[in-house]
Amino acid sequence: MDDVYQKWARVLWNYLQLRQPLVKSDVIIGLGCHDLRVAERSASLFLDGWAPWLLFTGYLGKQTAGVWQRPEAEIFMDVALKMGVPRERILLETKATNTGENIRFSFQVLLEHNIPGVLVDRVILVQQPFMERRVLATFLRQWPGNQHVHATVTSPDLDLWDYPDPTVGSASSLIGYMLGAVERIRDYPQKGFQAEQEISPEALYAYQWFLQAGYTPE
Repeated sequence: MDDVYQKWARVLWNYLQLRQPLVKSDVIIGLGCHDLRVAERSASLFLDGWAPWLLFTGYLGKQTAGVWQRPEAEIFMDVALKMGVPRERILLETKATNTGENIRFSFQVLLEHNIPGVLVDRVILVQQPFMERRVLATFLRQWPGNQHVHATVTSPDLDLWDYPDPTVGSASSLIGYMLGAVERIRDYPQKGFQAEQEISPEALYAYQWFLQAGYTPE
């Protein structure tokens, strides 16, 4: 792993994160994935008083299908319960298989539990660090409720090279995930899936550099 590799990996990592300041909100929504640190971050935010409700969303996705036998949302709930989150404060959405469905189906769960999504003013969304920008762009396009809702996106507090581990994949896997995130940020607005996000020239160069080095977007 040479200095040039590390430089361009850092460029992608920094671009894909938003590092928004937290704001007290109506609900914390933990988006399902194969990284249990997202569940831990979501539960910690609840326990620290950032919102009165914790909603986990997700069935099985590309990284969890065939690996986990239960929906991602249920696995995340297990983590939160072990950390001390009361069961009655946890809502589950167990059908979503992509980020757009995470957003839309979570809104429906809030309605079903008499927490009117149309009246929710502030939402905290939790995902993996390299997913922050994508999650916000998806929320801005696909949230069915109040279009003036304030969404804050956050993630586990990890540095780039602290992210890889045996459960989520290697550094090479992380590069593939980041390339895939950039591709979707570029392509999905035209498909109606996400709001437009500017991609910096430096991030585009880093994306091209890794493609030319033989990495494949995930």
